[in-house]
Amino acid sequence: MAHALSKSSFIRGVQCIKSLYLYKYHYKLRDAISASQQALFSRGINVGKIAHDIFPGGVDVTPESVFKYSESVKKTRKLIESGTEVIYEAAFIFNEVLAAVDILVKRDGQWFAYEVKSSTRISDVYRLDASLQYYVIKNAGIELADFLILHLNNHYVRKGKIEPEKLFTAVSLLSECKKNQAMIAEKVHELKKISSLTVAPDIKIGKHCFEPYTCDFMGQCWKNIPPNSVFELAGMSREKQFELFNNGFVKISDVPADYSLEKNQRIQVDATNSGKELIDKTELAKFLLTIKYPLYFFDIETFMPAVPMFEDTSPFQHIPFQYSLHYKNSKTDTLQHTEFLAEAGTDPRKEFITHFLESTKDAACILVYNRTFESSVIARLGNDFPELKSEIEKRLAIMIDLMEPFQKRHYYHPMMKGSHSIKNVLPALFPDFNHKDLAISDGTMAMGAFEQLQTETDIFKIAELRDNLIAYCKLDTLAMVKIFEFLEEIN
Repeated sequence: MAHALSKSSFIRGVQCIKSLYLYKYHYKLRDAISASQQALFSRGINVGKIAHDIFPGGVDVTPESVFKYSESVKKTRKLIESGTEVIYEAAFIFNEVLAAVDILVKRDGQWFAYEVKSSTRISDVYRLDASLQYYVIKNAGIELADFLILHLNNHYVRKGKIEPEKLFTAVSLLSECKKNQAMIAEKVHELKKISSLTVAPDIKIGKHCFEPYTCDFMGQCWKNIPPNSVFELAGMSREKQFELFNNGFVKISDVPADYSLEKNQRIQVDATNSGKELIDKTELAKFLLTIKYPLYFFDIETFMPAVPMFEDTSPFQHIPFQYSLHYKNSKTDTLQHTEFLAEAGTDPRKEFITHFLESTKDAACILVYNRTFESSVIARLGNDFPELKSEIEKRLAIMIDLMEPFQKRHYYHPMMKGSHSIKNVLPALFPDFNHKDLAISDGTMAMGAFEQLQTETDIFKIAELRDNLIAYCKLDTLAMVKIFEFLEEIN
């Protein structure tokens, strides 16, 4: 009962048949799974388990490994024949296509299929996924009364224990699934032919490398794209980037002088070609005049539980759990540091904001990198804790964005690669001072580490994760100090 296609390989093949071929015959060429991708996989599993509570008492036929789905297909058939009314991961095969639906429910003598998604909306991929599953299940002999997507309800606010019926929104895709059956059958026939190929299809790189997902064979297909290619032009649509590339303009230095570019793109091209930095001292001076002492450099970390962990929170709400503060009482004063990292297992918001307000009570200016994000998280805490709102608004009023001079190109270095992210600005200014050697090197990894702390029981692992989080956040504010001092020096 082997299968040639699964849901995931079907979606992969629809995106790019070369990706499907490489997946089947050159699996080891795949790019490494990133921390953010792994977090998405784990989130999907956890959300799926909570959805089971809407239909309790079911039998789970999840196989021991992905290579044993034939056993799940047999178990599913036996359970259906024996009268079981709720099956988790019910598996079916038709026309060499495998489909495992998250929840299969028999109600009033009719079958209903539910696919659970850890997102707050239904994407085109989910619709295609549902149509394929309907194709397999129906042709395997199960007439479905409905096929529904259960996705997270972003309007849900937790009050007490999680209420699964309110946490999820059910949307029927039955009519769409039926309408797509001819297309699905045709696509299945097309993709099954990939198995007979002896060489990879000749598919050139294109927008399909990113849509609907970034392909995990880009390391293979894009290996000949040189540094400083047109794909590094910031703010340019993929369509325009490929227009340049397909017309023979591969490197930024190849871009014609009269090619229409936005202001920041032209700055990037000119700086890349000249190898020289751009400095607007007049604008930098205006920015530096807004800075007052005592001066605080502030960075926060948040995590976004798909399933609300705390009272009065919603799916994917930013929950601040950590901050770092470097500060100087005067320009010539010694740099000092303080920090906060919440304990796992409790709502960190009140303790976080209380510590922050106390730590910054003497501040005349709070420098952040990306004020839009930092201020939105802090402002929301003012709504969560009205008694602190007045003090919070005072801090927001003195919050200044260190990203601004780089975003507005008052300073630009070719090594910034068109970006004003601190992860690009820092190594451009200080090549030996960066996040690369840290165990946690970006916000996504920090988010994942704190989520891991919620369930970690090994005291040594807990200590290691906390130390890594502190080191990462501290480096972010120290980086801001160095960047600010750099701006002062060049002005």
